[in-house]
Amino acid sequence: MPTANAKDIIVDLAEILQPSDQTAVSQGVMDTVYTKDPAENWIPWQLETAPYMVEPLDLVTSRRHRGLIFVGPARSGKSNALIQGVVGYTAKCNPRDTLIVHTTKDKAAELSRKDIEPMFRHSPALAPMLSTRANDNNTLRIILKNGAWIRFGYPTKAIFASSSWPQVLITDYDREAKMLNVGGEGDGFALACKRTQTFRSRGITVAESSPGYEVLDPDWEPDHGFYHEAPPTLGVMGLYNLGDRRVLYWPCPHCKEYFPARFEYLRWDTTIENPKAASESVTMQCPCCERDDIYPSDKFAMTQAARWVPQGCTIDPDGTLHGASINTDYASFWMEGPAASFQSWQQLVYQYLIAKADFEATGSEEKFKTTINVDQGRPYQSINRQRKDLAGELQARVCEQAQKTVPQWVRFLTAAVDVQGGSRARFSILVMGWGPELEHTVIDRFEIEASKRPGEQGKFKRINPGSYLEDWDLLHERVLLKRYRIEETDARMQVLLTACDTGGENETAANAYDYYRKLKQHGLSHKLMLIKGRANQNDYVAVTYPDNTKRKDRTQKARGDVPLFLLASNALKDVVANSLERDEPGPKYCHFPNWLPEAFFEELTAEERDVKGRWNKVKAKAPNEALDQFYYCWGMIYKIQAHNIRWDNPPPWAASWETNPRVVRDGQTSATMVPKRRRYVFS
Repeated sequence: MPTANAKDIIVDLAEILQPSDQTAVSQGVMDTVYTKDPAENWIPWQLETAPYMVEPLDLVTSRRHRGLIFVGPARSGKSNALIQGVVGYTAKCNPRDTLIVHTTKDKAAELSRKDIEPMFRHSPALAPMLSTRANDNNTLRIILKNGAWIRFGYPTKAIFASSSWPQVLITDYDREAKMLNVGGEGDGFALACKRTQTFRSRGITVAESSPGYEVLDPDWEPDHGFYHEAPPTLGVMGLYNLGDRRVLYWPCPHCKEYFPARFEYLRWDTTIENPKAASESVTMQCPCCERDDIYPSDKFAMTQAARWVPQGCTIDPDGTLHGASINTDYASFWMEGPAASFQSWQQLVYQYLIAKADFEATGSEEKFKTTINVDQGRPYQSINRQRKDLAGELQARVCEQAQKTVPQWVRFLTAAVDVQGGSRARFSILVMGWGPELEHTVIDRFEIEASKRPGEQGKFKRINPGSYLEDWDLLHERVLLKRYRIEETDARMQVLLTACDTGGENETAANAYDYYRKLKQHGLSHKLMLIKGRANQNDYVAVTYPDNTKRKDRTQKARGDVPLFLLASNALKDVVANSLERDEPGPKYCHFPNWLPEAFFEELTAEERDVKGRWNKVKAKAPNEALDQFYYCWGMIYKIQAHNIRWDNPPPWAASWETNPRVVRDGQTSATMVPKRRRYVFS
């Protein structure tokens, strides 16, 4: 068998005995680490492509700070520098154990296999550092020849417990909600700092991310002039406020004064309707000399001269800092999208404009939130913030309109049915009238509580949607085929479409499916839309055909023959909230008749949007039927594509009442209702 040579062993392991390299981290990264270029080729690290990362990198070995927080947009190179770069420097120049925490186990494994391990193999200075023992390297662990560990983890109590680490690197901090409270023990950054505490001034915790949470205080406004404090929010921006709050400034090519690299200083031609063409006109305005002829071609030179300015300091045109920064254990950095090396101003403006167009068209804030968080690197302040007295404000704008009467400007009607069970079982119904540009008004609001089943003392028993299929027939005569008189005419308008909640995973849903089948036998199923809310759905409306015939634990009798429409409840509630924000008649404005009770407005405002974009009740047991019915109605709007109607040439069902086929005069048979084999067929 071959034997080892003692001399070779000594030479191979000699560098374990060498002292740590005193080279600055940024220089060590350039000397040792290779990274991928846009063509996927491995090339030496070039920090001039992201010069703003030099200062954060060099502070990783600072003995003045216990932690470092970096907030920045996507495509800024922050993860590349503070994760891959720091790992490469540590392995070669300052060997010590490192814990890397990603959002999930799969993401941690992906970082290990697709980024860190290939970086070692393709970097000539790092490749010899890898241990040659087969068991030393696996998906979540790399052991180097010098004995240093690189451990990959995700936010769990176990990963932040017991073991001490001189260096903890947390990536994409705001992309995983568990990071805010890991196993009930506290936020991930604080727990990581506990793991490095044993190493005193030599320990460091690094967290980097683009913002992911909304501003907590809807009334928060920035101070006048340049400011460094971030709005109150959760996640990485909250950590940033714990530090010395360094903001990236760059010099104006004209007056040479430094100013923050912020999105609001970008300018473009607002008269151009096409987002792509408008974005190509982008320039930047200097807030100091107010010249707006800073062009994208100036960006590279401005980035090379950019400086980090802590809160409490000022900067001269020659780049000299004055003043004293905040005395804190944490170095924190915040840069915004315009300075990101791998993202152009044109791309920033284009993403903003298409998100704005989507918001105006749909009322959804999701694209807006994404581009502001990820592209601009800023925390999002929701447009749909819950005002303190929104119910009172809505009630104050009621107008004269008789109940069960349709204004002449209304083109079609929708009805929303909310199914309630228990001791107060009932159908709660809201009828909405829709006009051009989706201006809308409440036509009727009522409840069906009594069935047609005889009870005591000549009264009817309360309905029980989960037990009695015949109770559902009340919807047929009182909602689906209901006609409402059009004001000042002898004409009546029929409900176009009804959306009905299926009541969840129980016998109520089973009866809802059977009721749909019953309508289908009579040619009326197209007038009913069975629905179910789903909070995290991307599309406003998605159709599915439930089939649980193979599951013995289900009772809904879903056989794959009944369409169930899944409504994106959070996104549609955003749409509702945005329509309510409009306070004068026009597109998507909602009219409230003066016969609506105060309780209706309380129901409509019973929920508020949290910082994660989810709608929750303000009070746990507060009724919210009106809000649910509103978003059911908007779900129908997207289902029938009413948001895409060309109102100068609408489909017949959205035509004015004089020519609308769903409008009939008293004593006249509807053109859309013709008897056929004892069935009513509606087109």
